[in-house]
Amino acid sequence: MKKHFKLVLFVVLFTCTTLPAWGQASTQGKEFWVSSTLVCSPNKATPAPYIAISAEKACTVKIEGGVGNAISITQQVAAGSWNEFGNGNTSQTNPNAGMVKVPMDASKWYPTSMSDASQVRTLAGQKNMYGLHITATENVSVYVILSSTNSMDASNILPVTALGSEYYTQDYWPIVKSDFNNTVSMVTILATEDGTKVDIIPNGNTYDGHNDGQLYTVELVKGQTYYLMSEVDKQITGTHIQARDNKKIAVYCGVPLTNLPTDIAARDCLFEQSMPVEYWGTQFIVTRSLQKNGNLIGITATVDGTELKVDGYQQAFINQGETFYMMLQSTNDPNGNKPGTSPIDLVVTADVAYIETSCPSAVYNYDTGNSYKGKNGDEIDNSKGDPSSIWVSPIQQKINAITFGTCYTNKTQDHFLNVVTETATCNDTKLIALYGQNTLDKTSLLTWTPVPGNTRYSYARAKIGDSSTAQYSVFRLSNPKGVLATVYGNGNDESYAYSAGSAAVEQGVNVEGITFPDGYRNTTDKFCIGSELSFDANVGSDEITRVDWDFGDGITENNGTVQISHQYTTPGWYDVKANLYGHQVCTDESDQYIGSVSFSFRVVRTDTVTGSVAERICISPDSILDGTKLTAEQVAELLVNGENEIVPVGELLIGGCYDTVLVNYHPYGLETIEETTTLNLEILPGEESVYCPELKKSLTSSVEDTVITTNEYGCNHYHPYFVKVKACLYMNLENDPKLLSVCEGQTLEVGYKKRGDVENARLIIEPQSVAWLDNTSTNTSTNEAPVPPASEDMTVPNPVIDLAFGWTDGIDDGIIHENPDGSGTLVLPTQTLKPGIYDLTLELTDASEECLNTDTFLTRTITIKYPESVVVQKFVNVLAVLNAQYNGGYEFVGFQWYKNGEILPGETGAVYHTIAPFSVGDTYSVELTDAAGNKLPSCDFEIKTEPGYNTIQEEGEEEPAQKLIQNNRIVIRRDGQTYNIFGQKVR
Repeated sequence: MKKHFKLVLFVVLFTCTTLPAWGQASTQGKEFWVSSTLVCSPNKATPAPYIAISAEKACTVKIEGGVGNAISITQQVAAGSWNEFGNGNTSQTNPNAGMVKVPMDASKWYPTSMSDASQVRTLAGQKNMYGLHITATENVSVYVILSSTNSMDASNILPVTALGSEYYTQDYWPIVKSDFNNTVSMVTILATEDGTKVDIIPNGNTYDGHNDGQLYTVELVKGQTYYLMSEVDKQITGTHIQARDNKKIAVYCGVPLTNLPTDIAARDCLFEQSMPVEYWGTQFIVTRSLQKNGNLIGITATVDGTELKVDGYQQAFINQGETFYMMLQSTNDPNGNKPGTSPIDLVVTADVAYIETSCPSAVYNYDTGNSYKGKNGDEIDNSKGDPSSIWVSPIQQKINAITFGTCYTNKTQDHFLNVVTETATCNDTKLIALYGQNTLDKTSLLTWTPVPGNTRYSYARAKIGDSSTAQYSVFRLSNPKGVLATVYGNGNDESYAYSAGSAAVEQGVNVEGITFPDGYRNTTDKFCIGSELSFDANVGSDEITRVDWDFGDGITENNGTVQISHQYTTPGWYDVKANLYGHQVCTDESDQYIGSVSFSFRVVRTDTVTGSVAERICISPDSILDGTKLTAEQVAELLVNGENEIVPVGELLIGGCYDTVLVNYHPYGLETIEETTTLNLEILPGEESVYCPELKKSLTSSVEDTVITTNEYGCNHYHPYFVKVKACLYMNLENDPKLLSVCEGQTLEVGYKKRGDVENARLIIEPQSVAWLDNTSTNTSTNEAPVPPASEDMTVPNPVIDLAFGWTDGIDDGIIHENPDGSGTLVLPTQTLKPGIYDLTLELTDASEECLNTDTFLTRTITIKYPESVVVQKFVNVLAVLNAQYNGGYEFVGFQWYKNGEILPGETGAVYHTIAPFSVGDTYSVELTDAAGNKLPSCDFEIKTEPGYNTIQEEGEEEPAQKLIQNNRIVIRRDGQTYNIFGQKVR
């Protein structure tokens, strides 16, 4: 069986004022601080923001805080569910009936009374307790959706592990066409600790009187927010925000309402959480949204003279806090050469572009208004979608897996996904839609195209949801080498967009898709001996040109390549070090030493033998303890009381009598210990035992034994040991039929033999064709053809059934009977299935941490036959199929009779008869066709042996008379003669 190791991303974040923050942070997490900017509606309606949480695993979520700590919610979140916490009295808590809705008073974490620009401006410079603290027992994704009438946007919320202390902002001109004017752009700052002092250098004058470029400081307590706003119709992009003492803060940027580009309808809000500066990058891939003719790309620099290239061509040099705007569009003639009044520095006619900056920069992708369209070949869906904003993650910050959701509203029904990944691994990308325990594989929606500016990468754009698939609003996107993804939705005069997730990485080494920052000791992931492991030191914003590798197993590679592979031949912990040389970001030198990355992981056997050693020691007079020769009294004491002690190697030196026998000293997770003698244990293929060549015998799965060795001094050494074989889960069936069948109302028994332990087992039932009931049909004499029901009437009530494996004591519990040797009978609960043809799949999850795999051990096609009771014996030579009134409601339009498993040619009526009586012990069945065209057999009807069955018993006769049908008439057969009902003999 192929072995799968679970990959878990651990977060180690190092912060320093003078050195790079060599760490990593995922957008999934277990702790979040949440707030937002503000939204205004063109209709000046009351805002209705809400928080959404998606989870891959079931967990408990707590939301606390807000004004007066008024919010305190504990919610059980189901695996694969989409959970909305917001205004309204509607509560829907069943994840299998759609999205979960939990009422939560938005006014306690958001100023809901602010419905127009003049009201929003009154909050400039204010502090409020609008922060919420969210915790979860498993990793979740958290989103804030700003929503009002005809205005909407969303942002993925960063967990605490991804927050930083330094930020530069980016927003857009708050200029609104026609009647809604005097708007501002804004920034929300949220503190996660008490006593947080934040230094702010605005890039432009603020609405409450702080001057452009003049530093000022605000002090916040935990959960408190501060609203920074621009002057009317002005930007505040490039504002520098930094918390003192490396305290973590969250920063949110946006515009309550704007046109984008300016003068281009329609209006909408912008909202996105900013990424800390330590996670900014230098390489980006931007894509155009489907149903949009153009996306505006904003690039903000932190260092003067930052060089900007697009698809390999130099375009500009930008300074600290400055933003360069590029339009990525489908045609080169937008709006008849009227692109709006906002400055656009570059127009690129393409669906995708590759951007490089010489120093770390921030890139945002803005959806344009629905009126931004060209004269010819436009893609735009009129009135669909408005402005929205997305943080663009650097391509170095791909994430291996992310769970995200789509935001359905009454208006926004169409949802899309843009994905970027390495071209070589496109086909490894998986997109799975989740709905409770149900899943749909949506991978086929992704069609890949290489990025012209950097063909190492490819992109895909796909529509992933609409009104017909609204229940599937949660998705899991994965790729072993990582992806970058953006999610967006378009509706009538509203839209949203957000970055689905990233693993923000500054510096480290990537090993088989796992990023190892400096000092990271990975205690969870395991690599197999003999596997070709890939190492890549090009992680972070620096350009690495060469690496001195030390793989920790005695093999080094000086002046090695950035990407390299290596094999480990023995199990154990390995300390790897990579000395990095190259071009440090924002410097001119091309081959300088720029630091080292040291990290540790473990390599294990592909099998899972584990063992331990206890040593009985032999004491001699020249023994040494802790560097001192033992006295005679001490030797005597050890001989009496230390005989069975387990002594760590190297602590006690027994002169002349000491050697070491290590039994199977290859378990993972233990430090390397020098071996003098090793007993080699090998798993025998397909067996739960090991073979020890030194002992020349096999050992079963749990063994206590003793090795006796003698050294040159003639001292006997007794080495008791215990060996346990933890075999990975494996199952085979005693029989392997291609087609199995049982009667309606019966269970299906399958004999099996397995090894290993089962943690979870589930049976997945998928119908191919299912018989249907016509409960309204009571008259079979009509010639009208019955009408099949709708397809939903043919579904399986419980398509996924959890099973339970375990030892039994002979009690017949109707589920599983298992013997100590792993053999048993698996009783599959098929008794509730209607007649039909079904595919049964048994999925088992290995209980062993060493294996951690889920596999399909049984996939079978089964037939549920009609019960024997649909056939009745009318007379001793007549069989008939009961009509719907008496057979439970099944209506049949076709018949084919069988005798003893052989077809009876021409017998295609509802009634079958012979001239002579049936022979006792013969079996008959009939293949029945319903109005939907489904053909299914009935279970065998056996001619009974009981005396008097369907016969007439006359007084005084030894043998009963028998009633028959001959030539469509009832006759009586007795003593070999046939009589009519009047007693007259007939031929």
